[in-house]
Amino acid sequence: MNDLAPTASTTSSPPPRRAFLGLIGGGAVMAAVGTTGCASGPPEAAVQPWRTSTAETELRRFMLAHGLLAPNPHNMQPWIADLREPGRIHLVSDGERLLPETDPFGRQILIGCGAFIELAVIAAAERGHAVTVTPFPQGAPAARSLPAGTVVATLTPGPAGSAPRDPLFAAIVRRHTAKTAYAEGRPLPEALVSAWVETARRHGLQAGTVTASEPLAALRRITREAYEIEAVTPATWMESARVMRIGPDAIAKHRDGISLSSPMIRVLHATGMFDPMEVPQRGQTSLKRVMDHWAPNETGSGFLWLASTGNTRVQQLEAGRAYVRQHLLATAAGVDMHPLSQALQEFDAMRGPYAAVHRALGVDPSQGTVQMLARAGYASAPAGPTPRRELATLLRT
Repeated sequence: MNDLAPTASTTSSPPPRRAFLGLIGGGAVMAAVGTTGCASGPPEAAVQPWRTSTAETELRRFMLAHGLLAPNPHNMQPWIADLREPGRIHLVSDGERLLPETDPFGRQILIGCGAFIELAVIAAAERGHAVTVTPFPQGAPAARSLPAGTVVATLTPGPAGSAPRDPLFAAIVRRHTAKTAYAEGRPLPEALVSAWVETARRHGLQAGTVTASEPLAALRRITREAYEIEAVTPATWMESARVMRIGPDAIAKHRDGISLSSPMIRVLHATGMFDPMEVPQRGQTSLKRVMDHWAPNETGSGFLWLASTGNTRVQQLEAGRAYVRQHLLATAAGVDMHPLSQALQEFDAMRGPYAAVHRALGVDPSQGTVQMLARAGYASAPAGPTPRRELATLLRT
């Protein structure tokens, strides 16, 4: 959910193969080289769902055409929409699209599903329909198990005229994650910060911002350390490497995962100079290059955080609903956002940064959970859409 295209080398002969490995990495991959915002951009076919979301005439399909534009971890789009019961949508977690290494309990997957739900609800309101959302109608998955095949929620639209239009609807197709450098020292609008806090409250959560220099620097150190851990941990690196889509043909074919489309990456991959399956290691050039590309992520006006009291599965869904509304509010206000949630991942090697980020935000992990952490501010370049699969591929009819 990062648009930092590497600069092509000006030397006459290519550096050693391993030297190029630092151009990529899991969450690390996306921050190191960027996703769809690279020099050549994604193929138009891969972003058509952003252009055609209003074309659906049937209400449920209209809702889903907007829901699938939701932010989600690694752009895995981990959802299935079961339409076999008339008048309802059963949203199912796709067990083939989970991230067991970086997200071993499926918390982030459910946050992505929550974002999907919220966009679908907003879209229904655009057509004048309120939606009853019933979370986990068949029961929630256990706290430490992956939600493969779980019916995450049932969405039941009400009659026409049962809901007013939501003013954030227009921001859905304009909401993109900007992963370039942000302006430093430019304050966030006070009205936006207040709206972020109120949005969290309505979803039973807490939110706040970190903008003062010392706490901001501390959070940047923690997120940098977490990024490095994800990059050098073989299991998490490889989980990302397996869903890299390199070049326009692969991006157009899959329309998911981590899109790498810059001319440099494509040439290196085609000539065998770039092997995404080789894990960066400390003390080697590969990791240094990864970390060099992290620098733009240490820019911006500050951080937005979102936390729950406890960590129930319903709270995880609510975190996704609240977060996407916060991002829509930012988009409407001309502010950019970029999740930096590596430190919130729950695999063993991340325990240090996980505890540190909770301490820094004053959240006791035994009583509450930081669900989202995102930098906010004003990007140096506009963000574009990320690939999305066609609506038909998500449906059970």
